[in-house]
Amino acid sequence: NPVFYIYTKYFIVPVGGLFLFNQEDKVITTEGIDLIAGLPYRSRGFAGRATYSWDDRYFAEFNIGINGSENFDPSNRYGVFPAFGVGWVLSNEKFWKPLQSVISFFKVRYTNGMIGNQATPNRFLYMEALQYDSGYGYTFGTDRRKVDGYKVKNEAVKVTWEKSHKQDLGFDLKFLNDDLSLVLDLYKEHRTGIFLDRGAVPGFIGITSTPVGNLGVVDNKGIEIDLEYNKQFNKNWALSLRGNFTYAKNEVIENDQPTQQYPWMDKRGHSTLSRWGLIADGLYTQEEVDQINAWEALPAVEKENTARPFPKQFGTIYAGDIKYRDLNGDGQIDVYDETKIGRGDVPSIVYGFGFNLQYKNFAISTLFQGVAQADRCLNGLGIQPFSGSGGEGNLYANIKDRWTENNPRQDVFYPRLAYGSDKNENNFKTSTWWQRDVSFLRLKSLQITWHLPKRWTNAVLLKGASIYAMGTNLFTISKFKLWDPELNTNNGTSYPNISTYSIGINFNF
Repeated sequence: NPVFYIYTKYFIVPVGGLFLFNQEDKVITTEGIDLIAGLPYRSRGFAGRATYSWDDRYFAEFNIGINGSENFDPSNRYGVFPAFGVGWVLSNEKFWKPLQSVISFFKVRYTNGMIGNQATPNRFLYMEALQYDSGYGYTFGTDRRKVDGYKVKNEAVKVTWEKSHKQDLGFDLKFLNDDLSLVLDLYKEHRTGIFLDRGAVPGFIGITSTPVGNLGVVDNKGIEIDLEYNKQFNKNWALSLRGNFTYAKNEVIENDQPTQQYPWMDKRGHSTLSRWGLIADGLYTQEEVDQINAWEALPAVEKENTARPFPKQFGTIYAGDIKYRDLNGDGQIDVYDETKIGRGDVPSIVYGFGFNLQYKNFAISTLFQGVAQADRCLNGLGIQPFSGSGGEGNLYANIKDRWTENNPRQDVFYPRLAYGSDKNENNFKTSTWWQRDVSFLRLKSLQITWHLPKRWTNAVLLKGASIYAMGTNLFTISKFKLWDPELNTNNGTSYPNISTYSIGINFNF
C-alpha cells in the first residue's frame, strides 16, 4: 500500500512540499497463465515535490521521482526522473498597466522534465530464458535418433529504463475584457533507450531469438492552440465561439536498422508510422505489353544484347496491370525499389471548432471536427475483389470504375481484375496506387433549442423547460468516399459511424 508524507507550510511567500513512497507487490491469478506471468509483480518508487509562488506573479515547482522495477538487473533497477516548471504572470506587473485594457491577462510558463517507461516486451530480460520446443534438438547415431531440446526464448541483455525528455513552452492570454482567451503550447519530446529488437544482428551468429536493447531514439514536436470567445451583447443576444488546433510531428532518429543498400530504404529521418511500398507509374498499355512479349520471344543471345523494355515485375504482365518504378535501375522490381510512400493513418493535424448562438429563448449550437495529413493503403478481400485463391472477395459499388479492354483509362480505381490470387499477384502490392488521403471535416453535432417562456413553466410549477432537435454525424467532407474515413480499417470491414436525429423535451423541477 502507498504511504504518503505531505508537508505544506505557508509563509509570506507560499511554499509547499510533498514526499511520497510507494511499493507494489501483486500476483495475477488468472487461469491458464504461464509460470513467469504467475510470479509476483513488484515495483518501488519515491517521489518528492516542492512548490513556490510569490504575489501571484512568479511560480515555480520542482519534482523528482526515483522508481525501481523488477524488469532490470540490480545495477540498472532504479531510474531518476527530475522535472521542473516555472511561470510568470506578466499582466500582474506594474509595467503592464498601460496594456491592461487590451490584454487583460498574460502568463508565460515553461516545463522541463524526464519520465521513464519500464514496459519491456518480456519480463526479466536480464535473465536467459529457455523453452522446451520439439522443433529444436539433436540427432544421434546411425539410425538418426532425434532428441528434443530447448530453445533460447530470451537472450540475457542488460537493459534499463526508457527515458523521455519533455519540454513545453506555454502562453495563456485573455483579451477584450476577458471575452477572448487564447492558450498556446509549443512542445517537444526526445525519447531515448526505446525497447526494440536488434536489427543489426547477422544471421551467422546463430542466436534463436533476437535480443532486445535500449536502441530506439525518436523526436516529437508540435503545437496546440485553444481559442474561445464569449460575449453577452445585450439581454437578447449572446455568442460563444470555440476552436482548437493540434499539429504533431515525430521523427525516427535511431532504430538499429542495418545499413541499407540504397538511401531510400533507410527509415531513419521519417515518422514512426511512415509506410514503405512501391511507386505506381500508371497502368501497362497493350502496346507496352506487346513490347515485353516481343523481347521475351528473342533468343537468349539477343536478350543479352538487347535491353528489356520494362523492368521485370511479378508474374505474367497483362494490359491494365500496375506499372512500378524501378528506383535502382536494375531491371527488376523488388524490395530494393520500396521507398516511403505515405505518412500513416494517424493524422498530423487534428482540429475542431463550433459556436453557440442565443437569441432570447432560442439557441443553436454546432461542433465541427476534422483531421488532415493522414492516409491509408487499401488492402484485403474487402477492397481487392477476386484476389483469394478461390476468387472470393467483396465488391464495392465502384466496381465499374476498373480497367477493361473497353475502358482502358489510366485514372480508373481498379487495375485489371482477374480470378484467383495467381492472376492478381502483380496488382495488389503495397503501392501508391492503393494509397488514399483520408483527411476529413465533419459536422459532428447540431442542436437547436427553444426554452419555453417562464410564465408558461411557472404556471405548471416547473423551474424551466425546453424543446430541442439534435443531430450527430450529419455530413462529412472528404476526398475519400468509399466508407467513413474516420474508421480504423483498410478495407471498410468495420461498423460505420451512424447519423442520429432526435427531438426531445427537458423539464426542470
